[in-house]
Amino acid sequence: MKIQIASLLSVLAFSDAGISYPTVDVNLKGLQGDAGPFEGLDPVASWSASTARLGCNFEAGATSSIKPTLDVLSLPRTVWGKVRTQAGQWKLSSKAVGALDGSNDVSFNVAADNDEWDTSLEVTSSGGSQSVQIVKGFDALGGRVSVNPRYNIQSSDADVILGYDASSTSVTVEASQNSQKLSVARQITDNDRLTPSITSGGDFALAWRKSLDGGNAVTTTMKLNDSLSVKWEDGPWTAAIKTPLSGYKTDDVTVRIHRKLNFI
Repeated sequence: MKIQIASLLSVLAFSDAGISYPTVDVNLKGLQGDAGPFEGLDPVASWSASTARLGCNFEAGATSSIKPTLDVLSLPRTVWGKVRTQAGQWKLSSKAVGALDGSNDVSFNVAADNDEWDTSLEVTSSGGSQSVQIVKGFDALGGRVSVNPRYNIQSSDADVILGYDASSTSVTVEASQNSQKLSVARQITDNDRLTPSITSGGDFALAWRKSLDGGNAVTTTMKLNDSLSVKWEDGPWTAAIKTPLSGYKTDDVTVRIHRKLNFI
């Protein structure tokens, strides 16, 4: 499988494909727990290319960690390939991702979408686990109702997600044999959205998303008797902090900072 993905990469690289410039995601490591105040940078480079042939759209790409080392083959890296096409009213796609870290893990995803029927089907295989899910939507009760049953073939676990969207309110119910969760999202102003949720086990959470200029946002999530987290998205920057609400210790505070760099 790795040979097939590598071959697709080669075809795309030397054709008249749309080749993107490499990008680098940079994370700050060690800003949590007992790992110390700052351990270092963790940059990851990604590259992709695309082309159209025989009525299909082909995409491929690769990611790799960037670290100073003499053993380049030891760096975590992956390659992926994706094919998209149209068959009647159905949009079909298939994607494969291969890990080149010695594990030889390969994951697959096959999806089919029909906008006219408001229906989609997805089959996923990853890490020895296979799952299938169907999403069906229809208009009812003055809004849109969606039904999303999911089934894990490996573990025989099944659950369903029920959704209802109308105007500025959406309701989501996630239900399995062992647990259930109810979430209600309400757009209270043009820039503010509140989402309370509660589980069958009594866990309560409240998320407040504040939209900023340029598509940026700050999301604050409070989980009762558990934790408080804040995520700030500002263009290529993403910063997140999470702290417990009780038994506070500095080792329990988690801070993550992410920056995407584009090379032109």
